[in-house]
Amino acid sequence: MPNKNKSYDIVSPESGVKQNILAIEQHMERELKREKDRVRKKVIYALALLAAIYTIAVGAYHTLEGWSWEDSIFFTTSTITTVGYGDMVPHTYYGRLFTIPLMLVGVGVGFYVVYSIQDYGRTKLDSVTKHVDNISDVIARRRK
Repeated sequence: MPNKNKSYDIVSPESGVKQNILAIEQHMERELKREKDRVRKKVIYALALLAAIYTIAVGAYHTLEGWSWEDSIFFTTSTITTVGYGDMVPHTYYGRLFTIPLMLVGVGVGFYVVYSIQDYGRTKLDSVTKHVDNISDVIARRRK
């Protein structure tokens, strides 16, 4: 993420404003690419984490409760999304014991996925604005 207090004396002052702007644009493009890559990795990590929890939960309910795959998927989805229709509940001791951390972890990871996707969208929108703002700040400083 670019630092606003950072100096952009990339080339000598006698080289002209146009060359300075080109150097600043290249610097900003590298910074924006780095930020986009960071956020993209965060989204991929969040989705992989959700998929892992989902897969483990479906397998656990299929094994512990003896439910069909469809019922296990349905219950896992309704638990993680906090819908909880109440038509299916775990009846075994281990099934109930497994459900407690699933509720806590599943909801947390679900929110993290939503946050990561929102952060990805924000970087897409903010990248253009930051780029233009930084270049205009540099041009304004050079004119003074």
